[in-house]
Amino acid sequence: MPNKSVTVILTVFLFFFASPLFAADESAAPKSKPGYVSLGDKPLVLNLATDSKRLTFLQVKAEVLVKNDDAKEIVKANIPAIRHKLILILSEQNAKDMKTPAKREEVRKQATTEIREMINEMTNNNDIDEILFSTFLIQ
Repeated sequence: MPNKSVTVILTVFLFFFASPLFAADESAAPKSKPGYVSLGDKPLVLNLATDSKRLTFLQVKAEVLVKNDDAKEIVKANIPAIRHKLILILSEQNAKDMKTPAKREEVRKQATTEIREMINEMTNNNDIDEILFSTFLIQ
């Protein structure tokens, strides 16, 4: 009988004192919610380089895919810098080339890399996943 009571006491002890330790481990893990941040309601409108005298315009809206809530706040705080960087990258492109899906994807990847580096330099945060174009119109 003494053996049984020791087992019961140990079981009760472990149940009451070990459970909070496991619960604390779960709550200590950061909650990471990836999400999208819009770079504004108004699209970027800019000129593209062209060989002819006729002007070619690009209208683009972009979103940033981030890994967590901290990165969302960082992107929101730096939207003007991100929009500026996008304008610089896109305005260097040739209008004829930008009509192909492959070139648009190449430019999107370039924008992702350069904006990720810029945000990392400014804030020490590297949680930007992708820059995505939600509207892309060439006229």
